[in-house]
Amino acid sequence: MLGLFKALAVIERAVTAVAAVLSIAIMLIVTCDVALRYVFNSPLTWAYDLISLYLMAAVFFLVLGDAHRAGAHVGVDILQQRFPPAARRLAALVTDLVGLAVFCLIAWFGGLRALDAFESADVLAGAIPWPTWPSLALVPLGCGLIATRLLLHAAADAISLARGRDVVTDVARAQENFE
Repeated sequence: MLGLFKALAVIERAVTAVAAVLSIAIMLIVTCDVALRYVFNSPLTWAYDLISLYLMAAVFFLVLGDAHRAGAHVGVDILQQRFPPAARRLAALVTDLVGLAVFCLIAWFGGLRALDAFESADVLAGAIPWPTWPSLALVPLGCGLIATRLLLHAAADAISLARGRDVVTDVARAQENFE
């Protein structure tokens, strides 16, 4: 199981690095667009479409799995802290399974929508006919990564519940050593 966690972490870090580069690209494009607009009165006509259609979607969806790995998502655990260990493990398992179901549905329907946009050659109406399918394909990619992470966590939480000790903590410690 540790090998799966490590392999997924490598993939998540790679797509997070891509998202970081795209975030820098957003800043550079916006800076260039503002400078050209106010200095030369000639803004970049394509900047808004590129940023809103592709880059922002990539930055958001590509970091979902890595954010879950790092524990960076918002969690309400005020009651969970008072649970006995077995109830905490069960709550973690239920949370993982609900999240898994939600993100699998989003990935599935997002994938269908991206495939439909690809097959019908959907483009944005505008100066540049941007194809919509690459942006739509980011949804199943990002949601698929977090769903995979949730599946692994659900398996680890189920093992923890069965064994009566936290396997996820052991995996997290091993991942820290891996990093």
